[in-house]
Amino acid sequence: MQVRFAHFRNRFCMFRTYYALANRLIKPDGFELSVIETADPPSPEQIELLVSGDVETADLYFPSFLAQRIKGAPIVGIATEWKTTLRGNGIFVNANSPIISPGQLAGARIGTHQGPHVVHRYLLNHLFGVADSSLQWITQPQEQLVDAIKSGGVDGAVLIDQVFFRAERDPELRCLYTDGEGWQKLTGHSEMVKHIICVREALIQTQPQLPEKLLAAFRASLQYSTEHLDKIADAFIERYGGDKDVLLESVRHPKIDFTFTDRERQIAEAEMEMLFEMGEIPERIAVAPQFSS
Repeated sequence: MQVRFAHFRNRFCMFRTYYALANRLIKPDGFELSVIETADPPSPEQIELLVSGDVETADLYFPSFLAQRIKGAPIVGIATEWKTTLRGNGIFVNANSPIISPGQLAGARIGTHQGPHVVHRYLLNHLFGVADSSLQWITQPQEQLVDAIKSGGVDGAVLIDQVFFRAERDPELRCLYTDGEGWQKLTGHSEMVKHIICVREALIQTQPQLPEKLLAAFRASLQYSTEHLDKIADAFIERYGGDKDVLLESVRHPKIDFTFTDRERQIAEAEMEMLFEMGEIPERIAVAPQFSS
């Protein structure tokens, strides 16, 4: 049986996690797996591939997954993919900017790769009193946002993954806060569920043993990457460019378990409430039933 899996390109965390599977250095138990890289949000490519059946499984941004389930999409979650912790996602400004605290972002132009950023909109409002209506969001590819801050094209930007760690080392930039810090202050949770593994419902109905075999293959590929990070970083740089030290630093902070524990459910439920409040989803939805038991 052939199974096609889609994940986002340009993300070293994902590239390294699935490297061994993509290059057939390890093989799943009982099926063939091909790995496809798709464009980051706001491109709908990954969602469309999964919902249409052009791929059987994908890592989806958690808010996108809930929105699709509310629409009745024939997909189901089987595990979290990765969770952000206290570092790895934050708003940066120019080091010389007069903006020295998050509360001063009212009226600011904020760059992001995915349009208005629901988590930072929520945190800025609840923690720092910044009205959502006062924010101006400018969409640019993640790899262009550092230059956009430095050139004055934006007043600040949400930087993630390896770009976040590149910015931390840049003396021309300053981090105002991270989403993990803000989320922990508001909810007590030190992690946020950012991406989950989804499969088409029909696949579970016809192959009920497949989800656990799929997750086992992902865990094995992740373990391979842990043991071969230098080689995988070189392969990423050859394809996409980047700084090796920054790439290696970036993988130490996201939490990757390929599980759906009771604690992860609680975190996901808190995020669902946030998404509803911010108008990202049209109704509240019970989270646990959206995952295969």
